[in-house]
Amino acid sequence: MKIPYVIDNQTNRLADVLNGLLAEHTGRSVDVATAYFTVQGYRLVKDGLDRLGTFRLLLGTEPHAGEDLGLHADAKAVKAALTGDLNREPFTEDTLRLIEDLIRYLRKDHVLVQLHDKGFLHAKCFLFYADRPGQQGLFDRFRPVVAIVGSSNFTGPGLTSNRELNLAHKVLLDGDEIEDPLAEKAVAWLSDQSASERISLKNRQLIKSEVGARAIIELEQWYERQWQDARNFKDDLIALLDASKFGQFEYTPYQIYMKALFEYFKDDLDRPAEGVGRSAVDLAEFQEDAVRKARKILARYDGVMVADSVGLGKTWIGKKLLEDFAYHLRQQALVVCPASLEDMWETELGKASISVRVISQERLGQADFAVDEYGNVDVILIDESHNFRNPGSQRYENLERLIGLNGGLGRDGMRKKLILLTATPINNDLLDLYQQINLFTRGDLGYFAAAGIGDLRKYFIAARREVGDRSSAVALFNLLEEVVIRRTRPFIRQAYPDATINGERITFPERKLKTIRYDLEATYNSIYAEVVSGIEGLRLAPYNLEAFKKKGIEVNEMEAGREQALVGIFKSRYLKRFESSIAAFRISVRRALEFQKTFESYILDGKVLKSVDFHRAMRFLEREGEEDDALPTSKADELDASEDAKTALGTMPVVDPAQYNLRALHAAVQLDIDTLTKIWQRVKDIKPENDAKLQKLKAILFKDLKGKKVIIFTYYKDTARYLYDQLGGDAGAVFRKKAGNPHIRRMDSGAAPKERVGLVQAFAPVANKRPELLGTEKEVDLLISTDVLSEGQNLQDCGYLVNYDLHWNPTRMVQRAGRIDRIGTKFDTLWIYNMFPEEGLERLLRLVQSLSAKIADIDRTGFLDASVLGETVHPRNFNTLRRIREEDGTVIEEEEQFTELASNEFLLQQLRTLLNKEGQEALDQLPDGIHSGLARDRTKGIFFYFKASDPIGQGHLHFWRYYDLREERIVDNRYLIANLIACNPDTPRVVDDYDVFDLQEKVIIDILQSHQRQQSIQAAPKVIDPIQATVATAVQGYLQHPKVDRIQALDAIRYLSQPLPGVQVKELRNAFKAFRNDQTIDALLEVVLSLRSRFGTTARSDSGATPKSLRREDLHLVCFEYICS
Repeated sequence: MKIPYVIDNQTNRLADVLNGLLAEHTGRSVDVATAYFTVQGYRLVKDGLDRLGTFRLLLGTEPHAGEDLGLHADAKAVKAALTGDLNREPFTEDTLRLIEDLIRYLRKDHVLVQLHDKGFLHAKCFLFYADRPGQQGLFDRFRPVVAIVGSSNFTGPGLTSNRELNLAHKVLLDGDEIEDPLAEKAVAWLSDQSASERISLKNRQLIKSEVGARAIIELEQWYERQWQDARNFKDDLIALLDASKFGQFEYTPYQIYMKALFEYFKDDLDRPAEGVGRSAVDLAEFQEDAVRKARKILARYDGVMVADSVGLGKTWIGKKLLEDFAYHLRQQALVVCPASLEDMWETELGKASISVRVISQERLGQADFAVDEYGNVDVILIDESHNFRNPGSQRYENLERLIGLNGGLGRDGMRKKLILLTATPINNDLLDLYQQINLFTRGDLGYFAAAGIGDLRKYFIAARREVGDRSSAVALFNLLEEVVIRRTRPFIRQAYPDATINGERITFPERKLKTIRYDLEATYNSIYAEVVSGIEGLRLAPYNLEAFKKKGIEVNEMEAGREQALVGIFKSRYLKRFESSIAAFRISVRRALEFQKTFESYILDGKVLKSVDFHRAMRFLEREGEEDDALPTSKADELDASEDAKTALGTMPVVDPAQYNLRALHAAVQLDIDTLTKIWQRVKDIKPENDAKLQKLKAILFKDLKGKKVIIFTYYKDTARYLYDQLGGDAGAVFRKKAGNPHIRRMDSGAAPKERVGLVQAFAPVANKRPELLGTEKEVDLLISTDVLSEGQNLQDCGYLVNYDLHWNPTRMVQRAGRIDRIGTKFDTLWIYNMFPEEGLERLLRLVQSLSAKIADIDRTGFLDASVLGETVHPRNFNTLRRIREEDGTVIEEEEQFTELASNEFLLQQLRTLLNKEGQEALDQLPDGIHSGLARDRTKGIFFYFKASDPIGQGHLHFWRYYDLREERIVDNRYLIANLIACNPDTPRVVDDYDVFDLQEKVIIDILQSHQRQQSIQAAPKVIDPIQATVATAVQGYLQHPKVDRIQALDAIRYLSQPLPGVQVKELRNAFKAFRNDQTIDALLEVVLSLRSRFGTTARSDSGATPKSLRREDLHLVCFEYICS
């Protein structure tokens, strides 16, 4: 064939030239030297190579930087380059077959591969030989005929598309190449003479061919020298190909699991500290890790929640973050905390010279709070942020106003950042967490669209409807990974066994449970049965008015559902107070009787009031003498006599009594009065000396716990005051003498913030750095408290805790234990005493469980909200109570681990354990796209993990997908997937026969479509509250009105087109309600413009930036796993 002298992939493609030569070289030999080789280069010429007699491939090195030149070839670097190329190859059936074909070809005896490692080889050449290997009398590769030398590597682009420069040399020119007028002129011009015309064409062909022959001979000699300096690389190349995603190497399920974790956390591993200067805040390693992660989250979302378990030092993590912003960056910072923690924050920040304003949540919650004074803050830290779970509360609304001022910007012109600290972000409902996160999303439902979460509220609602609270929490996993840092005590103990603070090793004491049983039935036979039965039969008609509407009168289904739930909640509350203490229950029964009798009096007068309004009116009456054992009576006369009560009743909505069956309503009220009267007669005479529970508590305090510092927790203020009267008051004189005269104090919601601080310091002077109180008469030995003390207090001086009533919500148990189990405790063992009745408990539990189930059923219909639900009891909690009774010491740890927030920290810790054991290199060397398989009961599918570069430059996008073949659906929840692929080093490999390429294609389409949806959400106009659109429409209707300033009206419409926080929406709703009544557009427009003036245009977070389109070629397969049934 005629071979061009210059091959540049423009005029002539090298792949075409090679294939032409190979077609004529069947059975002959070819040598190739290249600095880089890829499978796509092989694909272009594989058919011709397969027909050769022998083939030698000499590999050199491709430099990546100028300093690489002149270095010796590094086999590791060559392998890494080849592996990288294979990693980048899409996993297709076509490429899989290509690799299989290449491996088969390399295993042939006449195919040799060597790596030049005695110097830097960057040459590229292709040598073709005329002889046939094995011919008698001829030596292999003795007769080279064609050589191509230049810049082209043996790669796809090198052979086809790169702009290359290669020159071809031939031993024997073709006949039509002899006559070359241009070449002859060039020679004649340089030599001043022309070749003799007497030379025959044949001789001229031979003479001209000798020039090419000389070049080829020297190239062949050069090649042989390099070959001799090279080492065998054939087996290495085959092994490398076989280890790739296209090979047959059998990876274990554990390798796939670790590969997935390693690649997922790779961007965060060993990341250097990102502090902005020196630090006066000394942290443990696990706290430093939290700070590092919090900085990253704040940079992306302008908000972070640190939700570590109680006692792990969230305050110090927050302090370090405030040091970043307020000290080093000189930004304005604000701390919002419970009043009892104000002094602590001011003291700790002052020690580190961090200038921050501190205000209490109580002060923030005042109606006259001066929000505008804090409008220019850059950073807001909210301690105990779970107290901001009710968007209708004054404190929540004021905080929203504060955040929204200046368009949500701080003094530095950047979006205000929020740091939320809480150990219990979900107290009772998943929406508790939503309301807290909503503080920094500021009404933007598409805030997390880039993380695959379209409408944030719908995301939470869907999670809330999952069956069981565990699955609800798991459903939020992908969001929690984005903005929440959550580590538990067991996790820290395992992951950071040598953690220190200020040079001292952190120790975690053992927690032990001890059950104290009391027997109220011994003195008052069958009292549990009678009380529980009586409460179960209550009708509580005042709370269930919809049930007594006459036939034909429309029933409000929403209201009926709420009322049924209220009945269940009240019954549960009575039972809980009965279990708490006779005193608390007696007060409840008294109030219930008074309420029912008063309600009855008004029915007899033909008046019907909503129960909530009725309760509001009765608050105006004095509550003295509640411990009096006289039979409670109606308070109707007192209400009528009270001017305040009458005024309140007069302003309440009127209920038309004609709509109700008053006879049936009265009968239900009378039935309850009779039942409550019987219960009252049963409990009114139970004196403290006959209260078996109280006497049992006294016994353990003056026996087992004599001389110990003890804290007694109770849920109810009435119980706390009863206990204090009987232990610390005049009635407790005999007890105190037996117990060694301990100093006893009480704390409940009635204590002022400063008083609470003083009590905490007196009870735990060492932990609160008040050593001068030790051993003085001011030091408190026994503290009786409600859960007002279970937030953020350091009580490490104490090693004994008594829970006087049951843990209906295990979250409170964790909070309480966390007050004494904190970093810095000197106790090896912490004792938690729990009081349980000997008899009657099971019946009480069954009724509360039944009521809770009914409330949950109503809740699932959507009739309820958190304000109605209060603190409900989950079915799981009843089993927890029974385990506590049996002194199962694992309960607290389990409850702490089950936080209603699934964390990825356990995954990261498994990865760190492996890295510490085997080093990072073992994982670094695992190729991309590899696979294995494992068995799971009742499970069938494939896990795929793809990565892509983050379009906003923050690491990578990670796409975990599980194709569930049983349900034919694609799952993207990383928590569920992680649990599917989690395994041990000895987990056997089990691979089924699925059509992996078909399933991969479906997953890729799902990823691309999902990303496109995210883009659409981010690019589309933001979802706004319907009232905003309604007000905007109303304003628009007046644009042409002569009394309306058109420019101002257009400004108002523009302001209404952005997402607004709930507090601004609420003001709009009230303004529009007034507008509907009086049609005064001026007033409506004034409200909108006032909001615009105060709050400005809401600032957008960088998280809301519209990402670039994700293309198929951007997706990079990391690994996949068969999950076999």
